[in-house]
Amino acid sequence: MSQTVRRSKVSILLYTKRQAEYMKDEARTWALRPENQDFVRYSDSDSEEETPTEQHITLCTSYNFVDYVRSREIQAPEEVRAFNPRWREIAALSLDGYIHVFDASTFRQTLSQKLPSRQDLFCLATQESGSLYAIGCKSYTLLLDSRTLKSVKKITSRNNVCGIRSATFRGDLLTISTEVGLLMFYDVRAGKYLKSNLHPTKTVALRAWRVCAPGRRSGRTPTSEYTHCYDDSGTTIFTAGGPSPAALIGNYAGIWQ
Repeated sequence: MSQTVRRSKVSILLYTKRQAEYMKDEARTWALRPENQDFVRYSDSDSEEETPTEQHITLCTSYNFVDYVRSREIQAPEEVRAFNPRWREIAALSLDGYIHVFDASTFRQTLSQKLPSRQDLFCLATQESGSLYAIGCKSYTLLLDSRTLKSVKKITSRNNVCGIRSATFRGDLLTISTEVGLLMFYDVRAGKYLKSNLHPTKTVALRAWRVCAPGRRSGRTPTSEYTHCYDDSGTTIFTAGGPSPAALIGNYAGIWQ
């Protein structure tokens, strides 16, 4: 009889220190490869037509380089940025607890606002309509008006001790991931977390797998979700991250439907 093999959509990889060192050596060797391997070269640059062989080489190239249109050197220690497509602006979080907004066409700073907290500013997201910015902090998510940078709402996390690691807007739905592997859904218009249809008193949340950590008393440790995104239909979510403790090495990826 034929058997059905179930393949999990979620995978977790942990590496020993020796394996990690080997991977670092491989990455170092790859970084030192000849630079000309990253470019496609043509024998006749004046020819406007490409031969089938040249087209094949172009399609098989692992790197595509796009030249920048405008650049500007920023002296401030900025670490997180987001692009607002509606207003053509770049928002940036600085280590001193400020949010700065730049005009994307001129790179001139248009707004700057000091945030309530300068610690643990992990992520920055822009609403599709361009009207709101979401900033993930240690134990809450801060919503700002994109025109004034004034605080609109402070969304407290379900677990006050867990840090926000990534945030994504899907219309009026704000998806928030945490360092304990919890993915939460907040209705911006209603001003509350989504409730479960089966248990009206409980909020909807997705929890990532826990990493098996030999030698730890608990045996397993939470997986931080550092990034997530929706597909075009909005029915599938991709999440990725890894263990929070510095002593553990590995990664996590999950697909939710």
